[in-house]
Amino acid sequence: MFYKQPHPAEVLTAHGSPTQEALPRKFTVCVWNWQKCKKPNWKNDFKKIAQTADLFLAQEVHRTASVKNLMDSAPYHWTGAVSFFSLKDQSPIGVATGCTAKPAQVAFAADQREPILRMPKMTLSTLVPVQGTKRPLLVINVHAINFTGLKPFEQNLRRAAELLLGFNGPVLLGGDFNSWSAKRRRLLHCVAKTAGLSEILFEPDRRTRFWGRPVDYLFVRGLKVLAAGVRVTDASDHNPLLARLEIR
Repeated sequence: MFYKQPHPAEVLTAHGSPTQEALPRKFTVCVWNWQKCKKPNWKNDFKKIAQTADLFLAQEVHRTASVKNLMDSAPYHWTGAVSFFSLKDQSPIGVATGCTAKPAQVAFAADQREPILRMPKMTLSTLVPVQGTKRPLLVINVHAINFTGLKPFEQNLRRAAELLLGFNGPVLLGGDFNSWSAKRRRLLHCVAKTAGLSEILFEPDRRTRFWGRPVDYLFVRGLKVLAAGVRVTDASDHNPLLARLEIR
């Protein structure tokens, strides 16, 4: 085995300090796959984005000691879901959601695994309090399964959609969906539509593409889109998505 699996008690992590009691009704969100923080200029780009974003959905977070220190220097409370531990330094790798407010509830799903290496893909949900309302925001951070056929991919998406069943408040769903084929992309939009979610559009659309198709997305329900854009960078193999949103 080329990695170490976490014990159930090691999957969920929390660190950092919130700077607000609740998320503002108007807030900025960033969705970004960090590519395991490999690139030397990743730190600088992260620092710049952290100055403006109230909410951060990150995938492929390689939480070494130095990366964790940098994350803790940002104005966020971080919730993480560990997919596996690096054999080289035993540091966790997975998804992480950072917010200026501490979430009221946290849950994760990891029912699908990549073939051969059998690494689980994580879906992390957080329920975030919002200023001026008793209705929290449900945030779902997805790193979808990649090297498989359509059936495991569909199960992965539907498992993420199940996290918002029965929730009547505002929802934000974002992440790296590995939607690199036309069939995967159609399936993603079908599941999102069934869940009552609307896709945030980016013009110009500078999202990173694999085989000609974007893989990073933001979907919302009960949120008004005030602005949206893509930051072009070489600090990762994914460009960060940014959106200014208002909770209705």
